[in-house]
Order: sequence, then structure tokens, then C-alpha cells
Amino acid sequence: MDIVILDKSHNRKAFHCEEPQLDHYIQKQVSQDIRKKLAICFVATDPGNNVIGYYTLSSQSLGREQIPEKFIKAVPSNYNAPVVLLGRLARDLTAKGTGLGEHLLLDALFRAFTLSEQSIGAMAVVVSPINEYAVNFYLKYGFRQLPDSEKMFLPMNTIRQII
Repeated sequence: MDIVILDKSHNRKAFHCEEPQLDHYIQKQVSQDIRKKLAICFVATDPGNNVIGYYTLSSQSLGREQIPEKFIKAVPSNYNAPVVLLGRLARDLTAKGTGLGEHLLLDALFRAFTLSEQSIGAMAVVVSPINEYAVNFYLKYGFRQLPDSEKMFLPMNTIRQII
């Protein structure tokens, strides 16, 4: 399945997952975020060009106090840690049980890793899971809870092993 950058040819109106705010985001908000250069949205579509899954990527930085102890030595004392934010990830109910969520995550990790190797510095991918189900999903792929935060962290070295 191809995952491509969202464009006007993709039908987002019928997208429906378990989380209404993720439905609202793809249907109403994502275009504004793209226009403002806050995120890039990647989509998987069915043969009718309906969006059946999506994720967003953005650049972000973590303050030193948020970096897990194991990785703090890699970041100079006057720097924040550059990371890639996997801001949203969702699949339509019609794709439930197909593995599309995992496919979207692996595609996002591959893109983030490639960026970190070829275009921009980034030491990890960070997510902010929307619910406990999402926390458990990310834990299966090695994400770790950040101290004093709802965010989770996956180092690029771990991503290298996954992909």
C-alpha cells in the first residue's frame, strides 16, 4: 500500500475512527496545519481515493529535563534535543484489524529515520498518545514514557533496528 502526502484529490470527509478528535483533525484541521507549515500529513487510501489512514510529522525539540537519563550525554548542556514529532496517527474503522495502523507507524518511523540520516538532525521520534490503547500500541514498538510527561520517546538507534 502506498502512503503519500495528503492532497486535494483525497477524500477525507468519510474518515471515521474510534477517536472523534482524530476524525475532526483529518476532516477540518489538517489543511490549516499544512498551510501554516506546522505538519505534513501522509495518507493511505482505498481504491476510491478515500483516506483510510493517516499520520502527521513535524519537527520539535525536547528540553534537557525531558530527555531520558540514558540519552542526556548525547545532548550538549546548552541545547534542546531535536526530535521528530509523530503528532497524529489513525486508521479508519473500515481498516480495523488489517494491520494498517502498524503499517502507518512503520512508514512514519522509516521517514523520520531517513530524515535524521539525510536531511535534519533528530535523535528520536516522540508521540503523545491519545489514550491507553495508543500507549500500549506504542509500547509494543519500544517507545518509552518520558519523565513527568505524557509523551513517549523512541531513539533513532532503536528505529534503525526496527526498520
